[in-house]
Amino acid sequence: MSSGVPQIDYLMRTNVGDRSLREKGNLLLIGSCMEKRFPEIVKKYSEMDVGYAVLHVCLEETHVNQAGFKIATIIRYSGMKKVTVLTIDGIPHCVQLHYVVEDIKRHFTSEIETAHYVVEKGDVCEISASAVKRSRHLSKIQKAMNS
Repeated sequence: MSSGVPQIDYLMRTNVGDRSLREKGNLLLIGSCMEKRFPEIVKKYSEMDVGYAVLHVCLEETHVNQAGFKIATIIRYSGMKKVTVLTIDGIPHCVQLHYVVEDIKRHFTSEIETAHYVVEKGDVCEISASAVKRSRHLSKIQKAMNS
């Protein structure tokens, strides 16, 4: 790491058993644009808790199913304890990263701890797993808005 910037690797080019993943035990998944637009936020979140291995992915380039399979395999193979997702709010492709992590937790790794954050106008907002789930159901959002 030079000049305090965390090492950030590309999800789809990282081996699922990479030593850096296994050593950290925590994974920070970021949307690829976070690295350039908000490096100070990425640095801060990569250092939380006991530190994170940081991987970036752009779901405009990589199909969500490919990324999801890779993330699930990393979680299992590298023994991740926690997965944190950090993206820019309002980007349709980025929200899928939050969805895929919660799907993996629900279907394959219920013991994993997850956390979700989005950046809106430079401010970080924590998002609950239930908000991630609810955002997938437009009818529920509409009902809540109508009340």
